[in-house]
Amino acid sequence: MKSTAPTPSSSGSRVYRGASAEDRRQQRHERLLEAAFESFARHGIARTTMRDICAVARLTDRYFYESFRNTEDAFEAVYQWQKTQLMAHLTQALQDAPRSLQELAKAGLRAFFEFMKEDKRRAQVLLIDAFSANQQTSTKSRAAMGQYATLVNQIAQELYPKMPPGFNLEMLTWGLLGMVLQVGINWAQNGYQQPVEEVMSYTLFAWQGLEAWIGRMISDAKEAQDLRRRATDPKPGEFGIPPNLAD
Repeated sequence: MKSTAPTPSSSGSRVYRGASAEDRRQQRHERLLEAAFESFARHGIARTTMRDICAVARLTDRYFYESFRNTEDAFEAVYQWQKTQLMAHLTQALQDAPRSLQELAKAGLRAFFEFMKEDKRRAQVLLIDAFSANQQTSTKSRAAMGQYATLVNQIAQELYPKMPPGFNLEMLTWGLLGMVLQVGINWAQNGYQQPVEEVMSYTLFAWQGLEAWIGRMISDAKEAQDLRRRATDPKPGEFGIPPNLAD
């Protein structure tokens, strides 16, 4: 049977088995990305080598370097891939939730923990290695935490527009997110034994406290403002002023 010569694609690249050179390169990249995800989740970034990733992908190191400079570069690609999915998952959950801090907290926590349990490889990449791999990755991970903190701050300010000035909501949000991170790590390292709803309950108490705290601060600030207003414009009988002296 006479063989058929490869047909150039419209972009000028050669077609092999119906796929252009660019299509094949993209397919190799996706295989390597998935293999890197599997390898980092199994061994951690500190013990994963380029050859580990190539073995899982069943590709030679030549193709590894076609996609990545080194294992740190491969980890960065996996991290960005999973972080983007997580942010989209969280954003959608928060958009669909009722507009109260309690319901938003429940929706966000449920989305976060379900996302981690859905693919058990994610915790190693997003929660553990991301903050310990190297300075560059740790910096980017903290920046991602900053994105989450900004999202929470925006929601809180939307729900509580009369929040007292000087209240450092950003600092408090970082503390709450750090708690969620540590609970997620502990849950993952113990094999996701507890149901999502139970794990949520351990962190939801803090968010309930935040709602009560903000409400009390707003109430206290309003009361203090009322006292100052009354002090500058006292009415008869207030602050010990006899009615006959107020005229």
